[in-house]
Amino acid sequence: MMIPCLVLLWTCCLSCHAGLHPTRYRLPGVPARYRAVLRTLRSGTPVLALGAALTDGVVNGILLWCGAFSIAGLLVAGGIAAWSARHGP
Repeated sequence: MMIPCLVLLWTCCLSCHAGLHPTRYRLPGVPARYRAVLRTLRSGTPVLALGAALTDGVVNGILLWCGAFSIAGLLVAGGIAAWSARHGP
């Protein structure tokens, strides 16, 4: 159950990062009133993920944390690519 939770937290973080940089990822812009929330989530979710991962011990926790980041990165990149292909250049 730990890995899906970590992947969910990292996916949230990376999605917020993509939302804050819409021109780089060719996504629609985010209204200014939501940017503070996205920044808070982007900075808070990795810390929560690290805290959750460290409950399994330091070495195993760091490996889980980094592995979950890799999986989440692939998921978010795939989602951005699918969205870009569907909505055109």
